[in-house]
Amino acid sequence: MDKQNNWAVAGGMVVIVGVIIAIVLMTRTSLEPDGKGDYPTNVVDETTTGGAVKEDQQPEVTGTVYENAKLSITVPVGWTASEVITNVDSKSDGATTKLNPSAVNITNGKWILYINVDASQASGVEGGRFAEIAMGAPSVDAVVTVQPNECGQTTRTPAFDNYTRVDYTINYSLANDVCKAPTNRTTVWFFSYLTSPGNGYFNDYVPGQNPGLVVTMAYNDTVVNDFPVAESDELTVALKEMTDIASTLKVKNR
Repeated sequence: MDKQNNWAVAGGMVVIVGVIIAIVLMTRTSLEPDGKGDYPTNVVDETTTGGAVKEDQQPEVTGTVYENAKLSITVPVGWTASEVITNVDSKSDGATTKLNPSAVNITNGKWILYINVDASQASGVEGGRFAEIAMGAPSVDAVVTVQPNECGQTTRTPAFDNYTRVDYTINYSLANDVCKAPTNRTTVWFFSYLTSPGNGYFNDYVPGQNPGLVVTMAYNDTVVNDFPVAESDELTVALKEMTDIASTLKVKNR
């Protein structure tokens, strides 16, 4: 083979190698964002996941649906729903208690979410009184030593729809003859309830026409020093969970 042919073959090989290198570089660049070699990790495909959940969206509560003739509500894993037992003076069969299908306790450890869709008030005061919805809750009875009274201080937080959650806390500076506070100088939470505009302690209540809706949150303990500390992570999570559960309530036959 003469010198001219040798150069032709060599030139052809250079062209082929150049094409291969170009293809490799183009392929690699297409896999690297901005050509910087930073390969993406944990990429979310929004077309299949629906994208990120917006912060202002109501979180979906999943779990078992507790349902009877009066109400239905979703109870997440870790929480337990039980029909409320009401004390009565006497029944024809001699029993002193009865089940109340209009009311349910939803509990998780010491946390108590209480809902009554047919709550009646006896005070005659528009919107009811604090004692009518709070008396009997263990944490309230531990703080409010003489009924009917209202203790502590309140903060209001938007809950869902047109409902607001009212949270009660107390510390040593708020203690008096009828209000027991922690002795360790902490501020503790002891009660919350949901209210809608203009309805006071009882929601959806029209005097003489229909019963009202009561939603309360309490703690199953009587030692005030051991109550959840105000604004703690534990309390924040529990109140949010109870509020989210309450948002799934459906009242029947009203």
